[in-house]
Amino acid sequence: MWQDFVIMGVQVVFAISLLPTILHATQKPTMATCVISAGCVTTLAFVFATLGLWFAVATSCLNMTLWVTLAFQRHRLNKLERA
Repeated sequence: MWQDFVIMGVQVVFAISLLPTILHATQKPTMATCVISAGCVTTLAFVFATLGLWFAVATSCLNMTLWVTLAFQRHRLNKLERA
């Protein structure tokens, strides 16, 4: 299905756009933003899997991993700010 490739392409762009935030030492989204985004992208991965859009599932999982990474980074920064 052509939709699989379109969704995959859009999600690759989203993943690339998250890289500067992941690589920056201190500029991270709030924990709520990270958790909600990771949850929504995980839901999309499930929906895409039920439709058999496997490339979209893979890129959704990639984006979920990036958002979870940001959540862990935010958590570490929050702990450092409290200390």
